[in-house]
Amino acid sequence: MLFQFSMICFFTVSLILFHLLPVKIRKWSLLLFSTLFVYWQGKNFGLVVLLLISLLSYGAGLIIEALKKSDSATLVKSVAVFNIAFFAVVLFGWKYMELAASLLSVHIPDRITNAGIPVGLSFYTFQAISYVADVWMGKTEAEKNPFKYAIYMMWFPKWMSGPIERAGDFIEKLDSCGNTRLLDEKRYERGVTYIVWGLFMKLMIADRLGVVVDKVYEDPSVYGFGVLILTALLYSIQIYCDFAGYTNTMIGVSSFYGIELTQNFRVPYMAENIVDFWRCWHISLSNFLKDYVYIPLGGNRKGSFKKAINTLVVFIICGIWHGVGLSFIVWGLWHGIFNVIASFLRKTKAEFLIKGAIGRFISFCLVSFAWIFFRASSIGQALVFIKGMLPFGAELAAFTGFAVEEKALLGISVMEWWIAAIAVLLLVVMDVAAWKKKLIPPELISGKWGVAGRTVLLTLAMIAVIIFGRYGSGDEIRSFVYMQF
Repeated sequence: MLFQFSMICFFTVSLILFHLLPVKIRKWSLLLFSTLFVYWQGKNFGLVVLLLISLLSYGAGLIIEALKKSDSATLVKSVAVFNIAFFAVVLFGWKYMELAASLLSVHIPDRITNAGIPVGLSFYTFQAISYVADVWMGKTEAEKNPFKYAIYMMWFPKWMSGPIERAGDFIEKLDSCGNTRLLDEKRYERGVTYIVWGLFMKLMIADRLGVVVDKVYEDPSVYGFGVLILTALLYSIQIYCDFAGYTNTMIGVSSFYGIELTQNFRVPYMAENIVDFWRCWHISLSNFLKDYVYIPLGGNRKGSFKKAINTLVVFIICGIWHGVGLSFIVWGLWHGIFNVIASFLRKTKAEFLIKGAIGRFISFCLVSFAWIFFRASSIGQALVFIKGMLPFGAELAAFTGFAVEEKALLGISVMEWWIAAIAVLLLVVMDVAAWKKKLIPPELISGKWGVAGRTVLLTLAMIAVIIFGRYGSGDEIRSFVYMQF
């Protein structure tokens, strides 16, 4: 998703048309809007792949539902498992196709490799898997209407970067979206709050810090350990603001059409340990892995050792889902190991390490360290980065490379550093305030603040985004980090 004038026009025109149409046909217009959007952003390739995955999973649901009437549990299970395995092979096979080909010395035609991975494949393939699994397990009935199912798979605010919705919940919301009133006061205030806060996170913080992070990661070997440690912390903030900024913006946009998307982030850096972190970070993915991988493997029902193995398997899959290469597997394994350790510490006198302020500090440091493997272009670059962070025996001074060159400090001006610092400070204050109320900033602002306070903050935030937001043009426009997955 890119913040362009054409994108704003698309949202505006589609929203106006939606609310001008008769109530009975409003929801069907969402399929038209989504199809146009997928074609616009994903081209023929992206649209065709999405339609094929949608058609196959829709058909699988109907077949499983029909077979249930035959009382042949074995046959139902076989069909369900085959389809789930098929979608998993499509997803992971597509991601690791080139790596597998190189290991097996198999040549893949250039027209296939040049096509790349369709935008949003990871997200809507997991939706297809969850749908087939839910129909099989009786959590939802097979959707008979192909157009409703197509909207579930293609709904444009979540198509590229999630959240990973469940069919039953989404279609239930879809059925009632026709009664949505554009100027419903609560919906309007909540939607605007989510959009403004999402834009603030993305354009004021993520895209600005992203320039610095990209600059340092071009060649981490030329920077001092102080600069590398700072960059690691900045990337933690960048990826949070980028992904949560996307989610908040799309929740706000989607709400104006009467469809409430799943919240994906709940101030994750306030988590006391890695276990709690994954209950607050990318929540829809965490729930997917728990329901469709961890629990089927046995969960915590077969003893501590089996629970630990299941946890590690889940996080290795999580790493593979995110990207290709050993660095992503290490990232996933790191989270899995410390998830297991956190569970073990709950039963010991060292529990203080995963609770309170100490737990939050340790959790943030562990997560930030893991992000190095996530951001690095390879495992080799990640190790170079980590080696450079070690102060003992460092060949360079702590802040080597942290100097103003051609009016820029690591890619951005000194003034932009001040803008980023103020914006991050506001983010921290709002996250802490929301965490104390067991909310997230948009919910705190829209639900707990008075009209005056809400209006002042959102107005100032929007003015700041318009004046100081980092936009760019052409190749300089920064897409969302999670679009690559």
